[in-house]
Amino acid sequence: MVFRAVLIQLAGALAAWYFVAPLAAPAVFAALQGLFACAIAIGVRQRRGMCLIHAVLLPLGVVALSAGVPPWVYLLALLVTLAFGRNAVGEQVPFYRSSQEVAPKLADLLPRGAKLLEAGAADARLALSLARLRPDVRILASESSWGSYAVAWLKWQLAGKPANVTVTRESFWTLDWSAFTAVYVFLSPAPMPRIWAKFVAESAGDALLVSNTFAIPGVGPDQSVALAGPLQKELLIWCRPYGT
Repeated sequence: MVFRAVLIQLAGALAAWYFVAPLAAPAVFAALQGLFACAIAIGVRQRRGMCLIHAVLLPLGVVALSAGVPPWVYLLALLVTLAFGRNAVGEQVPFYRSSQEVAPKLADLLPRGAKLLEAGAADARLALSLARLRPDVRILASESSWGSYAVAWLKWQLAGKPANVTVTRESFWTLDWSAFTAVYVFLSPAPMPRIWAKFVAESAGDALLVSNTFAIPGVGPDQSVALAGPLQKELLIWCRPYGT
């Protein structure tokens, strides 16, 4: 993913260089580079958000340089990006937060006394909301990105340290899923085949896998629950026996 993004930026720069020398007119070169990079990203069918990033990356850099932004600002921006976006680079999983609508829907789905793994908990908004709705449910909120984990841990503290919620930095890939009644994920299309393989291999016979919006290729869900949001469209639910 990162390698492809670099190639798109380089291709955009080479295309712009054909028309304008970078040192002769930096602003014009940056604008052309952004347009070409965006066009290439659209051509290779990257997501809309990534196309926008390709369009503005170099132009914003030129603006920052001309404005005399101090070097420490760039370092701070890099650290913040790594703190909250390391999983986007390593696992193609960006920072997603489940909408407020998800907690009550999930509360209706889970059996009494369930143990839920939220795999990729972001800032733990879902875990803390669900804990209030279903005090009988024990929730392990797993978030390996250290910036997101810090926010989740702080929110857990401010919420009064609810006993039925545990926030951990341990990756959900290293956890044993056999201990959980249900696994909830809101990740991206990229890891879903691996999610399914781990669920089938490790989960107990009556376990549930719930995915917000993102499907498992070639495996239809046993149930779906509609969501009202334009981006978060539905909860897709699989029962463990489906994979046996």
